[in-house]
Amino acid sequence: MGGVHRLSAGSEPPSGASRVVHEDAGPVLHLLGDVDGPLVGQLRAEGVDERELVAVHVASVGYIDSAGLSLLVRWAQSAARDGRPAVLRHASPRFREVLDLAGISVLSTLEDDGRA
Repeated sequence: MGGVHRLSAGSEPPSGASRVVHEDAGPVLHLLGDVDGPLVGQLRAEGVDERELVAVHVASVGYIDSAGLSLLVRWAQSAARDGRPAVLRHASPRFREVLDLAGISVLSTLEDDGRA
């Protein structure tokens, strides 16, 4: 199981954190705090492959920028190509609004309390 990552990727350290939890169905990415370019860069440097993720847990996301949204879009598109749902877990009403405004809410399945 992965721990919380706070290592710098590039010149600017990420203001958020992430961890990958391996569940029976596969790896789940937990995003924490600010999901921005430095955090996305760190995920790539650590070898996190969004194509392998079965879900992304977003309950603790405080902010997400275009780099973070692009990560979610790539993940959702990859899941769709593989014929599986892109499950976003525990998205707050505010996070759902951001997804709607960005026009990407249709790419994912929202799940709360273990139910889609």
